[in-house]
Amino acid sequence: MNQSAGMEGTLPSFRDITDEAGLGYEITCGNPVTESLVDVNGQGACFLDYDGDGLLDVYLVNGSSRSLDRAGNPPHDYLLRNQGDGTFWDVTKIAGLGDKNWSSGCAVGDYDNDGDSDIYLTNYGPNKLYRNRAGTFSEVSDEAGVSGPKWTPPKWSMGAAFADVDNDGDLDLYVANFTAFDREKFVSSPTVAGPCQLKGVPIVCAPDFFHGQQDLLYSNDGDGTFTDVSDAAGIQLDTPGHGFAVVFSDYDHDGDQDIYVANDVGPNSYFENNGDGHFADISWESGGSVNEHGEPEGSMGLTIGDYNNDTLPDIFITNFIEQSNTLYENEGNNKFVDQTASLGLFATGLNESGWGTKFIDFDNDGWLDIFIANGHTDERLERRFPTDTYAQPNYMLRNVKAERFVDVSHAVGLRNFQNKVGRGSAFADFDNDGDVDVLVINKNDKPTFLRNDGGNRLNWFAIRAQGVGSNRDGIGTKILVESGGVRRGFEVRGSDSYLSSNDMRVQVGLGANKSADIDIRWPSGQRDRYETVAANRFYLAVEGQSLDVERSAPPIKQP
Repeated sequence: MNQSAGMEGTLPSFRDITDEAGLGYEITCGNPVTESLVDVNGQGACFLDYDGDGLLDVYLVNGSSRSLDRAGNPPHDYLLRNQGDGTFWDVTKIAGLGDKNWSSGCAVGDYDNDGDSDIYLTNYGPNKLYRNRAGTFSEVSDEAGVSGPKWTPPKWSMGAAFADVDNDGDLDLYVANFTAFDREKFVSSPTVAGPCQLKGVPIVCAPDFFHGQQDLLYSNDGDGTFTDVSDAAGIQLDTPGHGFAVVFSDYDHDGDQDIYVANDVGPNSYFENNGDGHFADISWESGGSVNEHGEPEGSMGLTIGDYNNDTLPDIFITNFIEQSNTLYENEGNNKFVDQTASLGLFATGLNESGWGTKFIDFDNDGWLDIFIANGHTDERLERRFPTDTYAQPNYMLRNVKAERFVDVSHAVGLRNFQNKVGRGSAFADFDNDGDVDVLVINKNDKPTFLRNDGGNRLNWFAIRAQGVGSNRDGIGTKILVESGGVRRGFEVRGSDSYLSSNDMRVQVGLGANKSADIDIRWPSGQRDRYETVAANRFYLAVEGQSLDVERSAPPIKQP
């Protein structure tokens, strides 16, 4: 049943502009037949304005395959510059990028507060930190101390996120590590039954066949280096999880950044920031580590947002096939309640394996909707069970005033596109027209770049934060917006979804309202208030100063 029937005239539509925009670069993750666990998880992407021209550029993370590695010809990552005309240009070599490791994801943050966006790249093996100096990058991971420990089997990092956990004005870094896995030892034959099966079909061994790896927390020393404080800060576990995604947020509204980690095949982790450099593991007490039945799930993607307009950040997680995706409502005081079934979300995703996801107000009606990218983990299952498809459809779920979520995928045009094996997803208003566009990374395929057409018919504004006493990116800044008698909460962050980083501008849908009052609360404690802020503009908020129209956000003419 198409629950979106009758909505077609009120909804925007998405158009696939991958090739015309110049983003048709194939992203490699293993050979066509999956041989090992490292072939499964895929890659992510990052939006960032690397050259400060007001236009969001794209960084595509790439993996590799055993055959390409043996041939000495691994693929490389890509940095693609937004040309301002709806197209992107490959500037990878010019900018000093092009990593050829088996990479997973990326995180963006101005860790040295110089006004340029830096990139952290997570890998199977040593991670990379690329310092941006006016549009040219230098790899500084070893000297900065963030390449990661030399474990055996190698460290395998997935999601990462920047935030200022001690409110000292410098961005710290959390790295979610996955599985103690030797990619040369555990290889599966497509014709010989191995130790691991799904529905009786031999597949590569899943993460729970192996030990998890400890996550890492790096404290920024303020001089270009970081110190590993994982143990001292209290984020290491007696039984490490299989970390996929991490999101910082002030979940309990006490003025500091807490941590939520989505783990595969095990309970998720929730760490409360005590405000003194230490975190308390209150995963079980919070109610956010397992579903309403007390069961851990195979969590992959993670997004945070105020879905019910009560100013508290709620949590949405995508899970493995034959599990529902999960929405945890934040009740305050570090307590979360699984509202998946009550919001009509239980059935959506049971037949798919979810990865990249985001709370976005794609139609600017004032309610955060949900996008989900899907794709199975092993192509061999489909040969025996045709309904367990490897390529799977993506979803757009419309938030109906926090009463339920409705599948509008058909109405917004997502069903017009070929199903692919989706993984990481990144979100940004790349063309500066007032609505959020979507970039989905597909396994062993080119990405799917979806331009939002018509999402700006209702009113909106966007705010870019620039810290002075706080970190330059303003990550962790809380923005409270009141319009039409409703007060909503937003936060400045880049890293949520899956292995990806998004537009750090806070996009606010206003519906029919033409203005709003804004209360900005910076990590430093500075508080700025602005009344009757006009809709349909991009703003630059400088800490402790004025809120001005953003002059460096030129609109892009559609090709």
